[in-house]
Amino acid sequence: MIQFDQLPVNEKDPVIYIHIPKTGGKTMWHLFENQDELIHIWHNRYFEKLNERTTYLTMLRHPVDRVISTYYYIKQYKRDPLNKIVSSMTLEDFIEIVQDHKIENKRYKSKSDIRNIRYRTVNLSTRYLASGDPDAIKRAKRNIRRHFAFVGIMDLYFESLYVMQKAYGWDFTSVKRKNVTQGKPKRKEIDSKIIQSIETYNNHDIELYKDAKKVLQKQLNQLKENEQYELNHWLQHMA
Repeated sequence: MIQFDQLPVNEKDPVIYIHIPKTGGKTMWHLFENQDELIHIWHNRYFEKLNERTTYLTMLRHPVDRVISTYYYIKQYKRDPLNKIVSSMTLEDFIEIVQDHKIENKRYKSKSDIRNIRYRTVNLSTRYLASGDPDAIKRAKRNIRRHFAFVGIMDLYFESLYVMQKAYGWDFTSVKRKNVTQGKPKRKEIDSKIIQSIETYNNHDIELYKDAKKVLQKQLNQLKENEQYELNHWLQHMA
């Protein structure tokens, strides 16, 4: 069962999944919806410390992949508030706005305001995990360290799901990827200057991503022999 953007009420051990846009959230919603336990999805809420018994989870994606996916998603999804503007943009045009430091990195009142491109692309993970501040990298890392029970990684997506379901006794065997943006080029097909620009303006998010990936890889390396066998079987099934 899932509930969106609500504070837990009278729950002894609430579980909250912080959904950072373009990190496989729709797939996670589907998986959580099929569990017996109530899981809160914070889609439009940043991290907020509740009681000590709250379990926080999230998923991170490499900023280059996330930003490129955001561009193609907005371009293809006609109901997106920025679709009319972005549909006529090249990726290079889009990145020019991403790297325009004269535009304050904040949410603008009108969702169709072109300046919201920066809000949706620059250090977005840091913003969500630092309670709204895209520059508060130390706070974001501290929040992860102190409050998050698990941080998954998009390019180790099924491995992340396996570790999560083992830890919490959930059943993710019905996983089906949802809301996958079509027509995106592979990273190796993207101009290196664009990649460098995205990395430069997402320096905090890259730091969070690298740290979380190291932790996940350590967890995977520590799996018991039978668990490693289960994981390999799981990956073959998902291929």
